[in-house]
Amino acid sequence: MKKRKTTVAARIMREIYEKLKTPYKYGAVMKFEDRFCDFPSLFCQGGVYYLSFIQINRNTSDSGYESYLAKSDDLLHWEILFPIMERTEDGCWDSKQRAAYAAFVDNDLFGNYEIRRVNGHFCFSYLGGNLNGYETDPLQMGECRVGNITDPASYERFERPILSPFDADSRPGERKTLFKSNLFIDDAETLGHRYVNVYNAKDGDDVETVFLAVSDDGEHWTRYLDRAVFAEPDAKITGDPLILRYDGLYIMIYFVLKNGVTYNTFAASYDLVNWTRWEGKPLIESEYQWEDVYAHKSALIRRGGVLYHFYCAVNSKNERFIALAASEKVW
Repeated sequence: MKKRKTTVAARIMREIYEKLKTPYKYGAVMKFEDRFCDFPSLFCQGGVYYLSFIQINRNTSDSGYESYLAKSDDLLHWEILFPIMERTEDGCWDSKQRAAYAAFVDNDLFGNYEIRRVNGHFCFSYLGGNLNGYETDPLQMGECRVGNITDPASYERFERPILSPFDADSRPGERKTLFKSNLFIDDAETLGHRYVNVYNAKDGDDVETVFLAVSDDGEHWTRYLDRAVFAEPDAKITGDPLILRYDGLYIMIYFVLKNGVTYNTFAASYDLVNWTRWEGKPLIESEYQWEDVYAHKSALIRRGGVLYHFYCAVNSKNERFIALAASEKVW
């Protein structure tokens, strides 16, 4: 049996960067005067592009994440459809925080980005909590079944979290809060399972790192390894991992918070465990006044040969919104 490589050659990392770079910035595609929006998540279904995103009041102390769905024909102009997960007063484990991300989306870099059915339905994973505020600890991970993407009544949340910092097998580094999750289908079953869950989490030191979980049915999840699988050196946050496939490799897009500065970058792996970091220019970083505080968090999709990189921009005017960069100028 041929031994799998554990590092990715520098020339291949450069090749990946050239495929991923999006130097043309369009600016805001989703922005509100009275609320923040964040956490873009993209997919295609039936020839229509969809964006799930969260909203939270500017006064975050008495608010929390709620998730919405929008659609577009051109990826530039978006029509908000409806909320897919709203806050409630019932006191359940996720009553005050519900930040959703599309799951099991075709993740080939040059694929169609269609959301795929698992067990006969579409799925979203989400960050959930029952306390007001901006990402107030603890946060747990939920999952939602969807029969019809365009029918708000068909979004059915699982009753219990699929992963929690309070689980008996919770690992060092994830025993305080679980953050954004990316659930994907791994047809190669590199980890011995068809479904993989990559997410960032933190422990008592508030340093966020990346973990793996696996599943054979896309609903019941088991932690993989007894440790975090990836962390950017000296970073406060290695967060929001997003896995893409390219030429036999796994590419992880993620953001870094280090010394008060954020940026989106990537790493590559043959086995989802041993990662080679890109050490060149970030994929997304703060460049303009409208994004002068943070430029971070990623959602990517390809259309007509153009790569679109959606991200969260934050500026010194206390604005937080979803912005777009692209590999070519198409506006």
